[in-house]
Amino acid sequence: MIKARIRGIYSESLTQIMLQNHFDVVQPTPEVARRFGLPYRSDIPDVDIWDRSDLQGIVAIAYESVLIRLTDVLRRRLGGVITRTPRVAKSSVYRGVVLGKDERTGQTKVDLGTISGLLPDRGFQKGQQIMVQIRAHDYGRKAPVLSSSITIPGQAAVLLPEPVVRLSTKIKDQESRRNLLSLGHKIREHTENWGLLWRTAAEKLTEKELRDEVDDLLDTAQQIFNKYNELESADILFEGTSNADIEFPLEVKDALDKTRAKIRPTLTRHHFYKSAGYASLVDLVEMIIEDRPEERSYVISKLEMVISRDLPRIDDSINIEHVKLDGRNIVLARGRVVEINSKGFIIRRQFRHTNRKLKLNQDAHESVDIVGSEGDYAMTQVVPGALTLVTNYYSREGYLIGAYVNVNTGVEVYPGTGNNPGRIRYVDLEIDVVKAPINDNPRIIDQHLLKRAVQRGFITEEMAEQSRKKAQEICDELIASSETNSDLM
Repeated sequence: MIKARIRGIYSESLTQIMLQNHFDVVQPTPEVARRFGLPYRSDIPDVDIWDRSDLQGIVAIAYESVLIRLTDVLRRRLGGVITRTPRVAKSSVYRGVVLGKDERTGQTKVDLGTISGLLPDRGFQKGQQIMVQIRAHDYGRKAPVLSSSITIPGQAAVLLPEPVVRLSTKIKDQESRRNLLSLGHKIREHTENWGLLWRTAAEKLTEKELRDEVDDLLDTAQQIFNKYNELESADILFEGTSNADIEFPLEVKDALDKTRAKIRPTLTRHHFYKSAGYASLVDLVEMIIEDRPEERSYVISKLEMVISRDLPRIDDSINIEHVKLDGRNIVLARGRVVEINSKGFIIRRQFRHTNRKLKLNQDAHESVDIVGSEGDYAMTQVVPGALTLVTNYYSREGYLIGAYVNVNTGVEVYPGTGNNPGRIRYVDLEIDVVKAPINDNPRIIDQHLLKRAVQRGFITEEMAEQSRKKAQEICDELIASSETNSDLM
């Protein structure tokens, strides 16, 4: 079985899913152990799972095969999970070939076989062969960061390229630190030029287990250097562990709510509220409901009243977070709430310079400015939970110029905090519908970007097909509508 250690606001729902899909949960939190009747096991996990810093999903670190298994389980159980994994795994070692200087960064560009990376300039010559290691992932469009200083990582120890003995700062017990340092210096006498770093897991293992792991790492190091000498071209020498950035859009948070509700009393929108910063308030309300289920409606109404005070109101500033499938978070021009209606609210955004472009035809890669002069503006209808975001563009004289229907995951509306304005957030699914000029028929654009997202593994083909169908539905509806009904709101 794959051993998983899980932490964070999604831990109870994920533990339920993992246990039902033949994962072992190790080192559970006391609350999770109590809920699921799990014994505490100090085993070293095969996959570590914790919250993303923005609470919009999780980060998982494991070998690629384990991450593939994890992603498959989450997508089958939760639906529209968005997964971003680097094309090369962190700590992987490659035989690289120097391609020359990268003009944009000034660093050395190195061919790794399937991708190129960037290495700090050390005077390497074009065509030179060099052993390099991945130091930082290539999320989004950035090239991986390389180092010529090689380490060999294990679960409890890391071989270092210098003759030292070090300890993880997370090992706090002084006796453990002394024992590990002493053992490290004894082992160091037989590791030639390799140094040692004891990782946190070393504290739980016996001396024999630690010595055996170091012996295995030394064997791995020898195999890496042997393979380097045998190869004649750029290729991988050693596979490291990967970080998977796994995003949970609104629909997935809802599915997690339903999973958690099978374990204990759970609010509708539990995971959304927690990602919005109301974790303590949600915990308190759910504790009351668990003790006094008859008070559920009353307590929830008070929670919703508190949260509603922080939601956008007329004349409030608001940001639009347009998250790309590759992980880039693009904050569009700040808007102001001008109307609140039964569907949601309308945001007006003023333009000093052109920053929104619509493509004139389906196949062309060039685009033209739709909002082109100071005073032009856009009106965006925000419908919480909607799978589209509709924006109409107007000239400064008030004439409707064009319209843009963004196909996305469910729209989430987050409250303002302190001096920060409220925000709406969604993940852009690349494919969109454009009506510009306004009297022309609508067109579906950017299908090639959707195809590329499937190829990169960000989404499944099933998710892409759902997006295509949604775009086609919108297009058909607009074509069927009368010409006088050009305004899409």
